[in-house]
Amino acid sequence: MSPMDPEKAPAWRRTGANLLDMALFGGLFWLARSRGLAREGSAVARLMAIPVEVLREQLRSPGQRLLGTHTVDRRTGRRVALWRTLALVGARAAGAELTRRLEPVRTPELEREREAAGAEIADIMRRHPQASPERDAELQAAYRRHSHTTPSLPRAVAPSLVIGLVTTRLRRRLAPTVEVLAGSDHSP
Repeated sequence: MSPMDPEKAPAWRRTGANLLDMALFGGLFWLARSRGLAREGSAVARLMAIPVEVLREQLRSPGQRLLGTHTVDRRTGRRVALWRTLALVGARAAGAELTRRLEPVRTPELEREREAAGAEIADIMRRHPQASPERDAELQAAYRRHSHTTPSLPRAVAPSLVIGLVTTRLRRRLAPTVEVLAGSDHSP
């Protein structure tokens, strides 16, 4: 087998390693959040947001170590170059920041207006029978009155979708990876 065509590890090993990693890191994240160590926006939360892919590409994750696999560059059969991994992490961090800045603003006043709109709509739903013209007319009027409280679907979804597509495309071009058996001749 040429180094340009590394053989994938069996699916059960790759899946098992992913499940072990998700359980371990999910448990650590839950523990940190429940203890108040990883508050939203804190340095710990940002550190924990670094994708496990970085660990998998550069060092081998605990799940990979237990099940005898490691991640290599699909093109070379070797560990992904550190600069490529760092470029992907930087692109993902920049994308997350851009998404955060582009998402609709949340203020306490807007949240109160949203709650009031929800209460009004729930009241209309309780007062009128289903599929009645009165109900439809009141709902339409309520939606028009409260349209400023809810962002449009494209405004809410587009930033995350575009950033996700760009980072996925960048990953495919910059560092396509495959998970192989650790004992193979493609070891880092």
